[in-house]
Amino acid sequence: MLFQEINYWAVFVTGILSLVLGFLWMAVIWAKPYQKHMYGKGEQTNLNVSKADKIQSFVIYILVSFITSIAFAGCLELWKTGGQAFGYDGDSLMNAFWFTMLLAAGYTLPFTVGKKVWQFKSWLVVAVDTSYEIVRFTMLLLVFWFWV
Repeated sequence: MLFQEINYWAVFVTGILSLVLGFLWMAVIWAKPYQKHMYGKGEQTNLNVSKADKIQSFVIYILVSFITSIAFAGCLELWKTGGQAFGYDGDSLMNAFWFTMLLAAGYTLPFTVGKKVWQFKSWLVVAVDTSYEIVRFTMLLLVFWFWV
């Protein structure tokens, strides 16, 4: 069964790593331009978010990170197995990388580009969010691929 093949320790690790990567990406590497374009705030302005709201956001995001990791692990297992049935090399890391980029594009672009077309955020926000997802999905691939 598919869910028996998933490495749940890797799910836990990638869920936590997604949070770490997100913090580094949004609050360290791209902090000033991202916060300015995402929230319309200068570096002197605070969003005035309560501690309870911050904790709630953290809990929701970690749950979503774990769900994303489980979904990706399942897709990767299906992709590997499908190689035998459909005649592609399911054991090739390069092929798995392009499969991962296809998943990242298909599942994240509607949300990241939606910030531009529906929320009227800047293309910088789209670029930062999309690049985060590309790096995150690549991280997911590498952890699930090499975890023994």
